Amino acid sequence: MQGVEIYVLLLMATGGGWLLGRISSRRTKPLPRATQDIFHEYFAGLNYLLNDEPDEAIDTFIKALEVNGETIQTHLALGALLRRRGKVDKAVKVHQALLARPGLEPRLEDASRLQLAKDYIAAGLLDRAERLLKELTEGISEGKWDALPLLISIYQLEKEWHRAINSTKELLTHARYRRSKEWRARAVHYHCEIAESLIAGGQVREARRELRRGAAFQRQHLRASLLTAQLEYESGNYKGAIRECRRIAEHSPRFFPQLLDAMEMSYSELGREDEFIKFLDGFVEMQADPAALRLMSRFIYESQGVASAIRYLRKRLDAQPSLTAAAKLLELEAIANKKNHEVVGDLEKVNQVLSDILTARAGYQCSHCGYEARQLNWLCPGCQSWDSIQPKVGEGY
Repeated sequence: MQGVEIYVLLLMATGGGWLLGRISSRRTKPLPRATQDIFHEYFAGLNYLLNDEPDEAIDTFIKALEVNGETIQTHLALGALLRRRGKVDKAVKVHQALLARPGLEPRLEDASRLQLAKDYIAAGLLDRAERLLKELTEGISEGKWDALPLLISIYQLEKEWHRAINSTKELLTHARYRRSKEWRARAVHYHCEIAESLIAGGQVREARRELRRGAAFQRQHLRASLLTAQLEYESGNYKGAIRECRRIAEHSPRFFPQLLDAMEMSYSELGREDEFIKFLDGFVEMQADPAALRLMSRFIYESQGVASAIRYLRKRLDAQPSLTAAAKLLELEAIANKKNHEVVGDLEKVNQVLSDILTARAGYQCSHCGYEARQLNWLCPGCQSWDSIQPKVGEGY
C-alpha cells in the first residue's frame, strides 16, 4: 500500500502530541473533549488508512489533534509533512489554523508564518508568499534570517535581480551568512544577469559598472570573468580580452570553448595569429580539450596542408587517445584519399559513427541532480543550484 509507512508515522506523531496535551491538561484544566471521542477519531483515521484512503485519514488526524501549546510543534511538523507529500492545500489549512490561534508566542508565530510561506511557494502563489516573508524580514526577530533566503528565491524566480541583490546584501550582514561563499557567488550572478541584459541593449559602459559592483561580493568569479572578456573584445580592447581569456583558461580550463571566439578574433585583430596558435598548441598539450584540438588541427591544415595535420593528429593519438582526435583524423584521411572512392566511403562512415557518439556525449550536466542540457546554464533548471552545471568533458573525448 503506497505511502502507508508515512501515514503510520503521522498517526504516531499525532498520538504523541495528543498525549502531551492530555498530560498537560490534567495539570491545568479539564479535557476539552471526551477521551472516547478522540479515540473514536483515531480509530476512524486508522480505518481510512487501512482502506487506502489517505486523504480522509489525514483530515481525521488533523481534527483529532487539538491546537494547544503542547501540540503546536507537532502541527508544524504535520504541515511540513503534508507539503512534502504534495498535499499543499491541507498544509495551508494546518498552518492557517495555527496563525489564527490567539495568544501564539512570537517565536511560534514566526515559524507558522514561515511554513505557510513555503506552502504558498509550493503552490505557486508567490505573491502571497512574498507578503508573508516581507512581514518577517521587516521585523527584528530571528525568523527574519530564515525568511530572507526564501524571499530571495522568490525574487530569483521572478527575475527581480535588483531586489534579490538588496536582500542578499542584508542577509550577508548576519553572522550565519557573512562568510558564505555560496551566497556571495549568488549575488555576483544577480549582477551578471543585469549586465547581460545591458550588453544585449548595447549599454556596454553600464554593464561594466554592474560587473564591478558584483566584484565587491566575490572576485575572480567565472561568469563575471567571461562577461568581462566579452566586454573587452566588444569595446575593442583586444589586449584586455586576451589577458582575461588566458587567465580563465588557466583557472577554469573546462570552460575554454566559451573563450575561443573572443580569443581567436582578438589575436586576429592584433595580427598575432602565430602567438594564438602557439598558445593553443600548449593548451592542447596540457588539457587535451576537444574544441582546442579541432581548432588546432584546422589551423595546421589551412597553413601547412593535410599531410601535416594528419601527422599532428597521429601524434596526439599516440600521446593521449581520444574520440575527437580519431574523428578528425578520419576526416582528414578522407580528404587525403579523395581519389580512392571506396576508401573515402569507408572512412566517412566510420567518422560519422564517431561524430554521432561525440554529439551524444557533448553538452553540460549538473553535478548535483544530473540534469543534462545542450547549452550552458548558470542556474540548474532541475535543482535550482548555481554553478553546478559543468561541461561534459571527460577522459577519451
